[in-house]
Amino acid sequence: MIGTDRYGYASRLAHVTPQSKLLTMAVTSILCLSLESISVSVVTILMMGAATVCMGGARLCDFIRMMRIPAGFMVLATLTIFIGRYAPETDILAGIQFGQFVYGVTTGSALQGISICLRALGVVASVYFLAMNTPMTDITGALRRLHVPALLVELMELMYRFIFVLYETMHRIRTAQASRLGYDGLIHAYHSTGTLVAMLFVRAWQKSERIYAALESRGGGQSVCTLAEEYESGHAVYLLCMAVSALQIAVFCMERGLTA
Repeated sequence: MIGTDRYGYASRLAHVTPQSKLLTMAVTSILCLSLESISVSVVTILMMGAATVCMGGARLCDFIRMMRIPAGFMVLATLTIFIGRYAPETDILAGIQFGQFVYGVTTGSALQGISICLRALGVVASVYFLAMNTPMTDITGALRRLHVPALLVELMELMYRFIFVLYETMHRIRTAQASRLGYDGLIHAYHSTGTLVAMLFVRAWQKSERIYAALESRGGGQSVCTLAEEYESGHAVYLLCMAVSALQIAVFCMERGLTA
């Protein structure tokens, strides 16, 4: 088992109705994005992280480790917001002059970059609450019950399935290469990696054709049907949604009241 699925199946909220977790993720994400507040973003990250750890049973180090990945991408993506070109007389926090312009960070650009990063990470924390507490099959089942178009749901299920197909195929090819000393030395490693990439999608395509033929032979050409599970009540998660949403709005109102 790879990815966030191992957390989803091990979570204490795994058998709670997925609609409640979808609603919590959607409401907190929308508020985090629409309120455009650094304080609200920080509250969202802390509250959804605490819910994932305390209610779901995930380890804090796992949540922090997963948050570091998008945080690194966000820092790189917002460098052009943090650093700008300004006139020499501009009041900047830090910078260096090249020719007639100063390249550096101003108070406004720093606040804007931090706000964008934290808003994105707040949404990521909400999505992780869903992903680390809900198996993917439960999410697609909930989307189906919410009358999301069947074609979209089935495409999601097939794409999710072929993540494992690609991973399994890659693992087998790499194991075969390593057993023949294919990664002994830098030159051999580059050659083996190129061969691995070239063969990966060919083998995955062949396997997908076999899976499709197997589905067709069993009369599964119309839709992919799965049995629904009996879920526990999501009252605690609904209460969490209301509490986090109320706290987000309260922090936003307090911040605007102080700055007014």
